[in-house]
Amino acid sequence: MKEKQMIIKLYLDGLSKRKIALVTKKSRNTVDKYIKEYERSKYEGVRNLPIAEDIAKLPTYKK
Repeated sequence: MKEKQMIIKLYLDGLSKRKIALVTKKSRNTVDKYIKEYERSKYEGVRNLPIAEDIAKLPTYKK
């Protein structure tokens, strides 16, 4: 497993950034950087999803 993948897996398993750094023998700054990149890519992925027309159109009300 690649270094970044291992760090993200441990993060998703609920380990603290400090514990991940100890387990992987990487600096806390590196662990923090990889986690921030992961969170940012998750956000970017959601922003780029197409919005369904029924969600994007204005609501209509009964008169």
